[in-house]
Amino acid sequence: MHGNLNMRSRGLHPLSTQYEVLFREIQETEPIGKTYDVEWWGPYFIPRARQWHRSRFLLYGGRLYGSIEAGWATYSSTWDISSGEIAFENVSRHSMWNTQEVWTSALPQLTRRLKAANENPDAFNRRVRLLIPLEARTGRAVRKWTWPKRTRTPLSGNELARFETACARGARAESWVSLTSDKYLEIVGRAYDAAYPDMRNLAAREKHSLKADNRHGGLLDLPDQDDCAFRDWYESGAWSGSHPWEIVFGHPLGVMLSPVPDPDGNWRFHLSVDAVGLFLHAVKMAIALGDASTPFLFDGKDSVVSTLRGVDIVEIGPFYGQISLSDLRDVRPEAVDRVEWDPAVEIHPISPFQRDRVGHVLRTGSPSGKPSLST
Repeated sequence: MHGNLNMRSRGLHPLSTQYEVLFREIQETEPIGKTYDVEWWGPYFIPRARQWHRSRFLLYGGRLYGSIEAGWATYSSTWDISSGEIAFENVSRHSMWNTQEVWTSALPQLTRRLKAANENPDAFNRRVRLLIPLEARTGRAVRKWTWPKRTRTPLSGNELARFETACARGARAESWVSLTSDKYLEIVGRAYDAAYPDMRNLAAREKHSLKADNRHGGLLDLPDQDDCAFRDWYESGAWSGSHPWEIVFGHPLGVMLSPVPDPDGNWRFHLSVDAVGLFLHAVKMAIALGDASTPFLFDGKDSVVSTLRGVDIVEIGPFYGQISLSDLRDVRPEAVDRVEWDPAVEIHPISPFQRDRVGHVLRTGSPSGKPSLST
């Protein structure tokens, strides 16, 4: 399997030989289970004490793709098995280091650790479990345990009851036979008034211009009172790719109030929210819609309630979208003992089944045609 890897001309990237040695070692370890592609967790890269960064590798198309996750940044490289060429990918604005320098430092270290793991996997994994700092691990905790002590839940019991009543009323309400741009903006304005009371004196279009995604796809150009024009525009798909229903802009999406025809062609609405910071705003909007007997469904209602009541699960860890251990210690130090930590990455000898999969991908470039652990 490895013989052809040594038959290269000189003048290659200076890290190519190191990558070749690492690849030999990593092929002796068990890939990640239940994945379509052949992927490995590699050893941790430790540039200095208490800074442990996960490494990961993927074999595909005659290339070994590597990544090192350091906080919010991922440092990626691609090694061509045949030519020995190496490419380093640009990293995000969160990066602190140069990608090539990271891999120059990491490759010898990762290779040494792989050799140690292959020689004595039990001792290697035991040492990792003993020494890995909590800062390098990921885990989960109940959201309310990440809040400062005595923090009141954003959604009170009374508001929750009103919200549930409003959603039930919206589900029972009769669909609208007609819908115009003016009527849509009127109900959107009602929703704004509930979430942003300081805007109540503004006209509906003014509120919309201040809060909505400005990619309205032609919605604001329609005749105010023409239901046929609205339906023709809606069914034409001319607004596809725009965001006419994002009534509060957010990332990746804010609050959406989308008109949806029912089986009879009459109109109902779907209210949804993606950005956590807008969850409470969306709940207040739902209450206003219910009070107006608007026919609507709140998509993801239970998840929003769980978040606002603090009973859902959040991720703890060093990566993007996770609550960092340092922040948790600052806000609620006793909560650290309540985190359910994921196991540290372990390295084990490759099984015959996985060795066969690796060989297949080396020969064909793809796992296609071979069974995976998930089948």
